[in-house]
Amino acid sequence: MRLFTGTIIANTAFTIDGYVAHLIELHVPQLVQAALPGQYFLVRCCHPQASDPLLRRPFFIHSIQRKQGNCTLLVFVRGRGTAWLVSQQIGAELDILGPQGHGWTLSPMVRNLLLISDMQLIAALPFLIQVAIEQELAVTLLCQSSPRENPYPPALLSPEVEYHIISSEGEMQNGLVQALDEYLPWADAAYCSVSRETLTILYNHFERLRGKNFAQGTVLQPLVCGSGACFTCSIETHSGSKLICRDGPVFALREIARES
Repeated sequence: MRLFTGTIIANTAFTIDGYVAHLIELHVPQLVQAALPGQYFLVRCCHPQASDPLLRRPFFIHSIQRKQGNCTLLVFVRGRGTAWLVSQQIGAELDILGPQGHGWTLSPMVRNLLLISDMQLIAALPFLIQVAIEQELAVTLLCQSSPRENPYPPALLSPEVEYHIISSEGEMQNGLVQALDEYLPWADAAYCSVSRETLTILYNHFERLRGKNFAQGTVLQPLVCGSGACFTCSIETHSGSKLICRDGPVFALREIARES
């Protein structure tokens, strides 16, 4: 875990699934060289001379340009910290801690990758998609959306990605499971960034049709220290207590989605 200073070089606002979001591009070369898909960093979201909000905000690395030393983060405006962050102009400097956590594990045996996401939780996946495409994997993204306009912009994805939007109008999980039935025989692995409730539904479906070690998933919740010192992000998994900030936020799906 290291401390970096990132300089904002672009800040673009748009709407995803009815929520205001910003794609913030940073120049932070040393962090970019160390970053892996599924890891996160903690950003200090206040003026350098201020202390409110006190806690840093966690963000997934959305995409990177290693040669240029740049990365992006996708920020949904949800409270004072993120409101301050998206108000920063080009040239502003951010205090960043990271990269941190355990990210996605991409096996060399995987050639066909199935990704499943809630529209508002998609930030965990684009960096993984970028790496998968660079490794010449076939990638399909199934994204759950409310019956609103403005899904995650396809322009932010590689044209090689097969991108499907599943409306959550009515029984969301039923529509998702129906879509999965088409893609599960094709996929070598499935990686999920969805709610805990949906993770359990998916796990039961995957275990029945594809067996163990097929899927991974994220557990997303506010993080306090980011180092495992405070234990506030402790969760019970199939193999015992784990810390989201240190052992996650990505886990094998069998660890986090079993029903009690």
